[in-house]
Amino acid sequence: MMDSDRQLDISIVKYLTKQFLCCTVMVKMNFMPLDGNMDYPFSLDIQKQILDSTINSDLIKQYPLKMSYQKAFLKLYMTKIEESGNEIHDDLYTAYCRLISLQDEESVHYRHFLIENGTLNCITLKESTNLISKGTTGLCSWQGAVVLSDWCAENIEQFHKKNILELGCGVGLTGMSIISVCSPKQYIFSDCHPTVLDMLCENVKLNFPLNKQHKLSNMCDKPLRLKLQLKYEQTDIQIIDLKWEDIDKYVTENFSQPDVIIAADILYESDSFDSLTLGLKHLLTSNNYAVFAATIRNEDTISQFLKHLVFFILGNHNLAFKECVAPKWTVLIQSINSPVRIFKIFRKI
Repeated sequence: MMDSDRQLDISIVKYLTKQFLCCTVMVKMNFMPLDGNMDYPFSLDIQKQILDSTINSDLIKQYPLKMSYQKAFLKLYMTKIEESGNEIHDDLYTAYCRLISLQDEESVHYRHFLIENGTLNCITLKESTNLISKGTTGLCSWQGAVVLSDWCAENIEQFHKKNILELGCGVGLTGMSIISVCSPKQYIFSDCHPTVLDMLCENVKLNFPLNKQHKLSNMCDKPLRLKLQLKYEQTDIQIIDLKWEDIDKYVTENFSQPDVIIAADILYESDSFDSLTLGLKHLLTSNNYAVFAATIRNEDTISQFLKHLVFFILGNHNLAFKECVAPKWTVLIQSINSPVRIFKIFRKI
């Protein structure tokens, strides 16, 4: 095999594996990387490589994706092979027979997000299999978190050696990506749902396991809102229980402001906009700013939030916002085909 062909095979395997590991929705699964006019190489060797890096990988055996997703992926892949007129590798049939013999009634599963140019090669997240569980949407990753992670990776200088506070962090995708790629000085995850905080603590400890480079702080005599604190590389990581209506108290207790406030997909419930905007008023100074990513499921909802900001601007609170350019391409982990907009919110000098 020529070196160029070998490199093409590696690229194809990596491209499809990345989509599989984070559970890209089937209708958005792209089997045609690079030149869309080329015939997808369904050689037996490539089929085996893809199977071994997805369904049969050690990562998936230890931290499995939702069983129904694995079945759907392999069925779709075999269909693509058949449509191309190629022979299906025997190991694919064996793997599919094994999968369909298993139950898929699990309440939790894992997603894996491959990271480029980070201290982690992959972020593994434990999540609920349901979009809404235990009265919250925070137990699974959402598209806004993926897009915001990619945007932060394109703007490393805005986060490197900075103190960052994330609002409504959910299971932790954006924060762990920023810690791995941008190496902030401090990263504070915040949420207020007890089950979300418990799962978030699990995910942080899973991705930043304790060793000689890590330090888990003694939780005795720590503030009640602090749920976990550890050191990873040069980053101080904290998980705190923080309601938006308590942000003013939090700022007073800590005597310091974060350099950057971030949030992904928290602008979906207009009843919360008053407390969120008031919280931003207490967090924002002339020396910092907030970056919000919002999946636009309902234009009216986003408009209501922006009107809240306009109200504060007219109320002489000197808040302003501008829209940032979103990444051109990112993996799609939800079936809804909605754009993600990124806003930078700041105080005018």
